[in-house]
This record gives sequence, structure tokens and C-alpha cells, in this order.
Amino acid sequence: MITASVYHEPWRDEVVALSIARSASSWAEFTAPLKYEGHPVLWYVVLRGAWDVVGKTWVLKAVAIASAVGAIFLLMLSPLPWWLRCLFSFSFFPLYQYSVVSRGYGLEMLLLFAFCALHPYRRQHPLALACVLAALANTEALGSILAIAAAASLVFEHVWRRGPWLSWVRDRSLLVAAIVFLAGLSLAIVVASPPPTHRWSALHDLDFANAMAGVARAIVQPAGYAGLFLFFFLPWPSLWVWGYFLYLTRRPAVLCFCAAAVIGMQTFFRLIYSPAPWHIGSLVLAIIAAMWLDASASTPRWELSARMERVRSWLGRILAAGFTVLLAGHVLIGVTQVQGDIVRDYSQNRRLAELLHGDPALAGAVVIGEPDAPVTSLPYYAGNAIYLPREGVYRSWLTFAPPRRAAYDLGALLAAARDVRAQSGRPVIIALGYDLEETGPHTRHPGTRYEETFAIAPESRDEFRAATRLLAKLTGPTITDERYDVYLLR
Repeated sequence: MITASVYHEPWRDEVVALSIARSASSWAEFTAPLKYEGHPVLWYVVLRGAWDVVGKTWVLKAVAIASAVGAIFLLMLSPLPWWLRCLFSFSFFPLYQYSVVSRGYGLEMLLLFAFCALHPYRRQHPLALACVLAALANTEALGSILAIAAAASLVFEHVWRRGPWLSWVRDRSLLVAAIVFLAGLSLAIVVASPPPTHRWSALHDLDFANAMAGVARAIVQPAGYAGLFLFFFLPWPSLWVWGYFLYLTRRPAVLCFCAAAVIGMQTFFRLIYSPAPWHIGSLVLAIIAAMWLDASASTPRWELSARMERVRSWLGRILAAGFTVLLAGHVLIGVTQVQGDIVRDYSQNRRLAELLHGDPALAGAVVIGEPDAPVTSLPYYAGNAIYLPREGVYRSWLTFAPPRRAAYDLGALLAAARDVRAQSGRPVIIALGYDLEETGPHTRHPGTRYEETFAIAPESRDEFRAATRLLAKLTGPTITDERYDVYLLR
């Protein structure tokens, strides 16, 4: 894990978090970009704290590795079987996606496992549990769903035990804990909720009928999107999930947590944001957490007849076999990804930074990218200013909202580069991710709400070639799309 992290070139959304965290000079500057990023604030606060202490970009990797290691340490203390703990620890998400790749999901995993570890002591330390859940809600949007599911299971357990509602008010520790959790959850919602102008979120387009249809589909297929990615080792993954729900009926509070988390995330995927593989990992985390809570035997349970216990036992064996196959497949993916990251470049921005550092004349150059997203990871390696011509601003992260131009062309790009040089007096580097021989419109993310176009006309191409000098072709194979040709404006 650590070796892979050393070799790993952080990708754009990894570095964007650090760029936002270290550039803000006020709370408003700190949180304003997060509405467009769609993330709560905790990961950024942790990165800012680490940056203020160390002042080096490698803190991004260090915090990610520390979060993953802390989560696995807690997992090793859990009552789960040793083989399950080992398989999960070396599987794709903890071994690579939530550790080597530096996102806030490792912190989400750490806090979810901290909740599981504290769960048996929830009556003795309700405030500590509330603080963990409030922090979990502020890691990622999916962390908020996990925190809500965990809180719902605690409330359900109280009702299940037929506890009087007034006891929540009379018990000051419980009342304070509830206030702390609700305050943390409210902060997460306020910070991460996208504005109406945000192109990447479908939240503001929802109506009641579509919302109910999305919830219904999420209930029927609680692993619908998961099957497209990392649940493909299991045939009919939603059937497995429903089987696990059935298995958990003996412990209703755990079932409440698992069903609320899995169905809640699936609803989020269907209605608000289509998932990437690292989002699917939160479903795996929810199932691991449910297994942990079930194994701890700290929640009340239904007493089943001997016959039903035998049926449940056989169901448990079948589900365990399926989950073992899933984790074994994830181990294979994790090892493959680690090897690939060591051998191949994740991004060409490290090489671009070497090019900039190698020529004193380019030390203060302004970098322009088209597409602009690939150069947003450059700040991990070089301190050069980044100009976003589609938005007309100097910034190292994107805002998918007006005045960002969805349609752009090579002539406008060259004009913007000339304006930047005239105003700044600095050299201008253009990282162009399109082949100049392929004229006509180029479309990224076609058919989606974040579709953008870039047009190359023959006359604009000829003018661009006359006005620039090719410095390098950083178009070699990479794991991601962060590759381009590098031009210097004459």
C-alpha cells in the first residue's frame, strides 16, 4: 500500500481537495467551492490542518494512508472471523481505492468502523458515539447516508425496546448527543447541497413522481448500480442483498441500519448522482459494518424457532460463500490496481511539472488546459498558476455552473492565452488534449448534463500552430485521461 502510494500520481479530484483546503483564507472561501464539489467539509478541514503543520503536498497521501491504516486497525479488533477481516483488508477498496488513491472515503471508512467499535458502549458513551456519527456525516455525501442509517438504527432500537420517548429529553447525555449529531448532519447538508446552477446534480430537477419511482427501484434492486462495477463477481447481486436483509431479520436494529444505508445510497445513485467505482465501495462498507454489528451481538434480537434457526444458518452459509467470492475477486482487483499504479503513470502532470522545473524560463509560466480538468492535479507537483479559459479565472479547480462555457473552440483558446500573456507578462503553456489533425467538434460526456464541446477549425489550427511551439507530447499511456500535448505560446 505504502509503496503504491509513493509511486501514485494523484488524480485531479484528489488534488482539488488539497488545492481548495490550502488556498482558503476564510470560512466562506473554504466552503463556497464545496457546493460545487458536492462534498461536506471534514476531509478538507483535515487536509488544511495537515498542510498548516507540514506545508508539503505529500500530506495528501499521508492523511489518506493514515485513515486507511486506522480503519484496518479497528477492523482487526472486531469480532468478525479472521478470514473475513484478512480478505477485506487486502481487497480493492482498503488496499487501493481508499488508501493509495487520496480521497475522503478512507476517512469515511475509519469513522464508520469507529462507530462499530463504539456501538457496544453506546449507552455508556452516547456523546462519543454522536461525535463520531456527526464526523462521519461530514466526510462524504455517502458518509452522511451511513450516519443517518446508523442514527436510525439507534432510534429503532430504542423503540424496539419500548423505551419511553421522554427519556430522550430527561436524559441530558442523550439529549446533548442528539443535538450534536443533528448539528453535524445539518452542517454537512448546508455545505454540500449544490446550488440550482450546478450542472452536475439532478437534485433540483426532481419531482415527486420521479423521486418515488427512484426509491421504488432502489428497494427492488438495492445493488442495481453495484452490479455494473465491483459486484459482478456475484450473480444477481440484488438477490444476495435481499438474502442478507432476510438473514438480518433476527436483529432488527442491524437490519434497519443495513437496509437504510444500502437503499439510501442506491436512491442517491438513481436520483442525484451516477456512481463511479469508488462510490460503490460505500455499499461494501455498509455490509461490512452490518456484519460487524451482527457479530458483536450487542443489539436485541428476535427468538426464532429451532427450524427457522436451521434455515437461517443455511442461508448464512450461502451468503458467506457468495461474499467470500466477492472479496476474493476484490483482492485480485486490488493487487492488479496496485501493480498497475506502480508500473504505469496515473497522470502525466508529474512529467509536465518536470518540464516546467527543468527550464528556468518556464518557472513562472501560466498553464492553460483544454480540456481543463486534467491539469487540475498539476498543483501537487508545481506551483504554476492555472488559468481556466472556459471560466475566465485563475483557479486550480472547476465550477460547472455559469459563466462556464459549455461550447468552446481553438480560436477562443488561443485568444485567451494571448490575453493572459499580455496581462501577466508571463510565458503561457497550453496543455492540449486533442489531436490537431482531427478537425471538427469534439464532445466530452455526450448526452449528459455536463456535456461540453471543443471545436477545431482548419484555419484556427493553422493559426494555433503558427503561434505556438510544441514542447512535448505527454500522450503516453496512463491509467486516467490526464495526458496531452504541451505547447508554448510564442
